[in-house]
Amino acid sequence: MTEHKQAYYYISPLSDPFYNIALEDYLYTQMRDVGCIYFFWVNSPSVFMGRYQCAEAESDVQYLIEQGIPVLRRASGGGTVYHDAGNLNYTCIQNDLAGRGFDLRAFPRPIVEAMQRQGVELEISPRGDLRLEGYKVGGSAEATRSGRMLYHMSLLFDADLDQLERVLQVDHDVQVRSRVPSVRSRVRNLKTVLPSVATIDSFRDLILSAIAQRYEALLPLELPLEAEAYVAAIQVERYANPEWIHSSVGRMTQKGG
Repeated sequence: MTEHKQAYYYISPLSDPFYNIALEDYLYTQMRDVGCIYFFWVNSPSVFMGRYQCAEAESDVQYLIEQGIPVLRRASGGGTVYHDAGNLNYTCIQNDLAGRGFDLRAFPRPIVEAMQRQGVELEISPRGDLRLEGYKVGGSAEATRSGRMLYHMSLLFDADLDQLERVLQVDHDVQVRSRVPSVRSRVRNLKTVLPSVATIDSFRDLILSAIAQRYEALLPLELPLEAEAYVAAIQVERYANPEWIHSSVGRMTQKGG
């Protein structure tokens, strides 16, 4: 049991990546009175880069344009990831009730426990990734603000790994690099070791079941009426704004020829 006696969960009804990242922003910044929220979301094909990265240094931008795959910038750190319908995004937002700070390794524990119940052993790496037999199956990033943590993990369930590899190819002639470059890893889908789990919704429900075991109550979250207006506005002002997506904050000139 955690220091929070109850928690809330919300499952996004949409696969629009701009909507989902804006909704995550709302849950994190505007619902501070809700001390613990789990948010699950699945996106259409898209690329998410960390706060201190630039698209040209982390992906094949020309290929993304040709394929109509959007690039988004998170407010959290970490590396660049590819999302599609086979990728489950797991977000946990918590307030630090005791003032002791956050244990980052505790956030993915419900995922580890859910997989253990299926006979699958995952390892939390020193970097905070989830690993299966040495392969990366989940990458995480986080942000904190005034005693509130945003932790999110991108889980590979049945993602298009060929597309993932193609999208994240970078030409050696690119003359810029990210302030915080991504660390490339071998990846694997969890569906390969979960033969009885047919859909990403079933996969999500396994994790929800493990979360429910940790609290006296796990309740569905009802969004306030003002949520829709905030989400619509922040999409335009920030997450779909080219000035935010292509901000120079993450860009450094490549040294050497």
